[in-house]
Amino acid sequence: MHGESAVLLTIAWAIGLGLLAQILAHRFRLPAIVLLLAFGVTAGPYGLNLVHPSQLEEGLGILVKLAVAIILFEGALNLRLGDLRQAAREVRSLVTLGVLVSWVGGTLAALLIAGFPFPLALLFGALVTVTGPTVVQPLLKRMRVPRRLKTTLEGEAILIDPIGAILAVAVLDVVISIYGAEALTLWGAFWAYAGRLLVGGVVGYAGGAILSRLFKVRRLVPAELRNLVALAGVWLVFAIAESLLSEAGIMAAVAMGLSFQRGEVPEERRLRQFKEQLTVLGISLLFILLAANLRLEVIAAEGWRGVATVLALMFVVRPAAVYLAMRGSSFTWQEKLFIAWIGPRGIVAASVASLFALSLETAGFTDGERLLALTFLTIALTVTLQGLTANPIARLLGLKSTTGHRALVVGAGPLARYTARILEEHGRRVTVIDRNLSLVYAAQREGLEAHQGNALEEEVLERAGADEAESLLAATANPEVNVLTVQLAREAFNITRAYPVVDTPEKGAGPQLVEQVGGRIAFGRPIDIRDWEHALNYEPVETFVWAVPKEWPNVPLGEVRLPPELLPLVRIQGRNVEVAHSGQTWRKGERVVFLSRVPEAEALEALQRLAPVAQEE
Repeated sequence: MHGESAVLLTIAWAIGLGLLAQILAHRFRLPAIVLLLAFGVTAGPYGLNLVHPSQLEEGLGILVKLAVAIILFEGALNLRLGDLRQAAREVRSLVTLGVLVSWVGGTLAALLIAGFPFPLALLFGALVTVTGPTVVQPLLKRMRVPRRLKTTLEGEAILIDPIGAILAVAVLDVVISIYGAEALTLWGAFWAYAGRLLVGGVVGYAGGAILSRLFKVRRLVPAELRNLVALAGVWLVFAIAESLLSEAGIMAAVAMGLSFQRGEVPEERRLRQFKEQLTVLGISLLFILLAANLRLEVIAAEGWRGVATVLALMFVVRPAAVYLAMRGSSFTWQEKLFIAWIGPRGIVAASVASLFALSLETAGFTDGERLLALTFLTIALTVTLQGLTANPIARLLGLKSTTGHRALVVGAGPLARYTARILEEHGRRVTVIDRNLSLVYAAQREGLEAHQGNALEEEVLERAGADEAESLLAATANPEVNVLTVQLAREAFNITRAYPVVDTPEKGAGPQLVEQVGGRIAFGRPIDIRDWEHALNYEPVETFVWAVPKEWPNVPLGEVRLPPELLPLVRIQGRNVEVAHSGQTWRKGERVVFLSRVPEAEALEALQRLAPVAQEE
C-alpha cells in the first residue's frame, strides 16, 4: 500500500495503539511508556507491519517537533514558580553541574561498557542528560512526598530537557563538522549551544508574555477559542525560534510556558487541562511512530553490554551527579538518595535520538542505529525499574509525607477553623474559603490563609489553589453545599481526597446523599455541625492525641460506633496527616486527634472499652 492511504493508516494505527496502551497502563497501574514502546516495536515494519513511519518522510520530523512543543509547554505550564523558588538552588545545581557530570559519566559508560566509538559515545552521553517531565510528573502525581522534593524533581525534569537536548544537538554539530568537510570553530561550537538557549529563551519569554496579555484583555479572545489560540501561539513561537536558529524551539516552548503562567491568566486551569490531553495524545503518537522504526535484533545485539551501560547510568552516573550537585543542600540524605534514584528518560530523548540517527546516517556514520537502540533501551529500563519502585523506595526511606501539600477547608466556622489549625500544626498548607467575610477575618486573625468566595464556583476554588490541592474538607453548616463542593472538587480538579461534613439522617443526610460522596464522610459519621460549633464556643471541650492500640479493629471508621461525645478530627500516619473520614482504617502506631466534650481520662477509658468490643464484632 502506498501514498495517502499508507500515511493515513500509519497515523490512525499509531494513535489507536497509543491510546490503547495508555488505557491498559492506567488500568494495570503500569508506566505507559513501557507499553507504548512494546506496542510500537510490535506494530512496526519489523513486527506486524501495521505502522510505517518511513511513509511520513520529512513529515515525521515536523510531527515530532510540533508534539514536543506542546509537551514541553504543558510541562512548564504545570511547574509552579512559587514552589520552584523554594528549591531554586538545588534545581540550578542539577541542571548545570549535574548535566556536566551526567554527560561525562554517560560518555564513559557508552565508551567503556557498550563499546561505542568516541564520537557516538559523546553523543549518547549528551542525550541521556535529560530526564523526562512526561514520566516524572505523572509519577510524582501518584506519590505523597514532601512538596519541596517533588518540586525539585519536576523543576529538574522540565528545565533539563531543553538544556540537555540542545547540548546533544550542539555535540552533533561538532561531531559532524569534525568528521565532515568543514571544521567548526570554537566560537561556532559555543554558539551552537549558548545561541540556541539564548534565542529560544528570548523568543519563548516574549511569546508567553504577549499571549498572556492578549488573554487578559476582556472579550478579545472568546472563551471557546482560547485553547486553540494558545495552541496556535505555541506552534508559532516554536516555529519562529526554529527559523532563527535550528533546534532553538525546544527552549522557546519551555520559556513560553514559564512566562505565560507568570501572567496569571484567567481560566488558566482549563488551558492546562486541554494541553494535558494534547500531551497524552502527542506522547502516544510519537512513541508508537518512533519505536516502530526499531529492529528487535539491533536492540538484542547490544546484549549484556547495553543493559550494563544502562545500569551504570542508574546506579553510578546519576547518583554521582546528584551527590556532586547537591553538596551543601539542606535536603536530608534520604531525599538526596530518592532524587538520585528518580531519573527516567522520556519523549525528548527518544525524539532527539531518532532525528540523530537520520543525521548520522546522512553524514556517513554507520552506528547511528546503535545510538537509537541504546537510547530506547535506556528509556525502557529506567522507566520500568524506577517507575515501578518509586513508591516502595519512598516508603522505605520514610519520605511518604503530606508535609507542605495543600489542603482546602471550605467553611470558616469554629469547627472548620479548629481542624484547619490542627492540619497546619502538622505541616499541611491550609487555605480556608467562606462566603461570610466576618468568618474569613476570624480565620485570618488566627493565622490561617483565608479567602472570601463561593466554593461552588470553579474560579473561587482555582484562586484558592485547588489545582494543586491534595485534599479538601467541606465543613459549612449546609450539608448539601458540602456534598456539591466535594463533587465539584473531584470532577473539576481531581481532588480524590475530598470529604464533606453531613448532618444527621433526619436533617437531610439520607442514603442518596451519602452515596453521592462515595461513603467517605468527614469525621467518620454524620454530625450536627452547629451543635459542635456551639460546644467549641461555649462548652469546656478538650483536644487530645490518642495512639491507636494493637487491639483496634481492622474496619473502616464508618463502621465503628464511637461515643457521641468524641469527634475524630485528624489521623496522623507517620508524616502523613489527613482529615479523619469514614473510609479510614486505623492501625497500631497511628495517632488520632480527638475533640471531646468529656474529660480526657473519661474519653480514653471509653476508647479502651470500645477496642475489644469492636474487635469481637
